[in-house]
Amino acid sequence: MKKRIKKAAVIAAFGYISVMGLGYGMLKAAQQTRQTLYGGTPVMAQVTQQQSSSAAEVTLGGGEWKLQLQKPELSGAAKAAEALPPSMGKLLLRLWILSDAVATQTAETIGI
Repeated sequence: MKKRIKKAAVIAAFGYISVMGLGYGMLKAAQQTRQTLYGGTPVMAQVTQQQSSSAAEVTLGGGEWKLQLQKPELSGAAKAAEALPPSMGKLLLRLWILSDAVATQTAETIGI
C-alpha cells in the first residue's frame, strides 16, 4: 500500500512540475514575441477619456492602432442602470443596453 501512495505522490509531483514548466515556457515565449513585434512596448488596450466632450480614444497594440469613439446617448434604461450601486450586475446591464449602439457606431467609424 505504501508503494502505491509513494508512486501516486511522485506522479502527482511530476505532473505539477511539468504543467508549471509548460506554463512558464509559454509565458516566456509570449514575452519574447511581444518584444519582437512591438519593441517591448505594452500591447494592452488603453482608453483615454477626453475631458471636454463625450469622446474617448482607444489605443491598441502599443499605439499601433487608434480609434476615436463617441459615447452613445443614454436611453431611459441606461440612465436607470447608472443609478444602481456599483456591481457586476450594473456593468453587465450597461453592456447589454449599450452594445447595439456602440457596435453600430464602431461600424460607421471603421466604414463597414
